[in-house]
Amino acid sequence: VESGEEVRCVIELAGLSATEIDDGGPQSSNSKALAGSHVLIVASRREVRVLVRDAMRNMSMLVDFVGSIDEAASFCREGLPHAIIIDSILKGERFNHFRDEVLGEVPDFVFIEILEQGSTFEMSGTNGAQMARIGRDVVASSLPAALMFELSRGL
Repeated sequence: VESGEEVRCVIELAGLSATEIDDGGPQSSNSKALAGSHVLIVASRREVRVLVRDAMRNMSMLVDFVGSIDEAASFCREGLPHAIIIDSILKGERFNHFRDEVLGEVPDFVFIEILEQGSTFEMSGTNGAQMARIGRDVVASSLPAALMFELSRGL
């Protein structure tokens, strides 16, 4: 692609589509809109934290990490981030209660689950899913698109 040429990328997922236009500038308008968005990663395992951090490296987002649902709840009492990414091994009753509290404040809040394994990539609302789900095998390639899509729903 030569400088000044417009690049159009269309992402189609389960009948939904989002279009990102890159005008060749340092950041596309979508990136600018999401730059500075705050994401909380809830993962007790170092390898999951590293995987997610590396996938988000070039996204110009503020990222914080906590190791448990209790730490996430405490963190969110100071103010909600724009999205929460959770390692699936931490899901359970405590997570469900925490998620219900957050959704009580912000009904369309973004949650993304990192599945233990596989190449699953489901956006929220797909087949009734309440949150986006990404298999660990495709986090590097799918997490940026999932974040862009989920966060831009509210813009």
